[in-house]
Amino acid sequence: MAVDPLAVAIYGFVHRERVYEEAGHYWEARVIRHRCTIEKLCVKEHAKNGNSRDESPSKEDEEVLRVDQFDPDNDKYMKYLMKLDSNNCKEQDHYKVLGLSKLRNEATTAEIRHAYRQKVLKHHPDKKKAKGIPIPNEEYFVCITKAFEQIGMSDQKRKAYDSVDEKFDDGVPAEKSLTKDSFFNLLQPVFERNKRWSNIQPAPGLGDMKTAREEVEFFYNFWFDWDSWREFSYLDEEDKEKGEDRWERREMEKMNKAERERRRKDEMKRIRKLVEMAYAKDPRISQFKKDDKDTKERAKLDKQRAAREKIAEEERQKKEEEERIKKAKEEEQKKAKEEKEAEKAKKNELKKALSEQRKRLRTMAEGNKYWTGIDVGEEVVKMMERIEKICFQTTIDDLTALCDRIEKIELDDDVIAVFDELDGIKTVKKVKVETKSEKEEKDKENQKITWSSDENALLIKATNLYPAGTVDRWSVVAEYVNEHRKDKSGRPKKDKEVIQQAKLVQALGLKAVENVTEAACTVPQPETNWAPEEQKKLEVALKSIPSTDPERWNRIAEAVGTKTKKDCITRYKYIVELVKKNKSNGSAV
Repeated sequence: MAVDPLAVAIYGFVHRERVYEEAGHYWEARVIRHRCTIEKLCVKEHAKNGNSRDESPSKEDEEVLRVDQFDPDNDKYMKYLMKLDSNNCKEQDHYKVLGLSKLRNEATTAEIRHAYRQKVLKHHPDKKKAKGIPIPNEEYFVCITKAFEQIGMSDQKRKAYDSVDEKFDDGVPAEKSLTKDSFFNLLQPVFERNKRWSNIQPAPGLGDMKTAREEVEFFYNFWFDWDSWREFSYLDEEDKEKGEDRWERREMEKMNKAERERRRKDEMKRIRKLVEMAYAKDPRISQFKKDDKDTKERAKLDKQRAAREKIAEEERQKKEEEERIKKAKEEEQKKAKEEKEAEKAKKNELKKALSEQRKRLRTMAEGNKYWTGIDVGEEVVKMMERIEKICFQTTIDDLTALCDRIEKIELDDDVIAVFDELDGIKTVKKVKVETKSEKEEKDKENQKITWSSDENALLIKATNLYPAGTVDRWSVVAEYVNEHRKDKSGRPKKDKEVIQQAKLVQALGLKAVENVTEAACTVPQPETNWAPEEQKKLEVALKSIPSTDPERWNRIAEAVGTKTKKDCITRYKYIVELVKKNKSNGSAV
């Protein structure tokens, strides 16, 4: 492969991009050398291909280079060329000078060089002189050289000129002119024109109403993040080459950079305004927002419906669980009720049988005049008490066996011996089950319990004062008897003793007892003094807490706060008795 010594001398074996400051003698000399070298290379290239300087490119080159779109080189072109000012080449249209006004920025580098070669071969002053063509002004060729230097020798310089090409339309349609029908017709060409400035190629187009949403979103994201290569160095007002020294040239460069930055910001504002206006008027965006709103609304409705269904399902499950619990509770209550009724029926049968055996024993005792032969007297009363104790302390089986045994005995002494034997068996049984620690207490309890006439009178009074249904009735009656009896030296009466004595009094038919003091028949006084606030709390609690509540008196005591359950019951009985007494006397409480 032949190596061109001139090319090697200028460019070297490998083309290298050298960074240098555009100022100083070196830079100026380099520019001059570069101009001369380009012209020599163009002439040598034609000679190497076997073409003279006057020959045009081959037919194959014309097809590739789109020569048919070049401007015609005629008298009109010469008149335009002669009107140009060589001292102010910056204001000229470089593409038109080279005959590329139709292609402009779309012209390739090869087409620009080809057009320049054609102009050099035809309009060089030396060529015209050789042909004898008069030249009124030789400076016109400087305009052709300047045009090629600007758009044909450096891509950066060409970009600088293309950025401020006067033929480029920077216009943006008015926002009022954009409607749904005219949106694409007006903005489509605007975006197509401005796509040329993008550093990223190919740049997306505006599209139409059928464009997919992803492409539309990509389009606006791309243009909102616009990255442009457009720059405005060609419009620099200060020519740094005219500076006297490097410091002056640097100051000129600073002023030029500031002006470029201002123009760049104006350009970015123009693109931003165009994109924002398009986004605001784009019918596709409006449809997308409406679809998003509808989707969001549907999601909201679905969420609300799911929440309602969840609540309904929870309520249904809760209701089913409540029904199940209620049904189980009803079945349990029904079962408990049946068991209770069965137990009650069994108790009633047992009670009925026990009552029959007691009646049988009492009838035999009355028929035999209590086995004494004496109708009245202390012995009869003692025997009656003995029989009543046997009736209430003996089980149904023992009582039935006793009655059967007594019916077979003919002698009264034998009957009394049976009673003594029965008392001895019970005593032995009690001793066997008792522990040593309880022996002394049980011995005292087994002692003969005697009730005075005063205690019997208090018992009758207390049973009338605290009728059946009173909470802890027999405890209250026993406490009442122990509290109001005259002789308090004896052992206090217990609940079981009071029950037995009450049954005995009822069996004997005692309605009144002699020597009952007037104090025993008066209204009992409460043990403690009640303040008005405590009395009020008691009345409120009695009204608010129903009598069916098993914990009624405990809750009443808690409501009063300063009194015990026993104090509240005593106070309540006192009030009831006081009301009865006042009603009997015809006075109001």
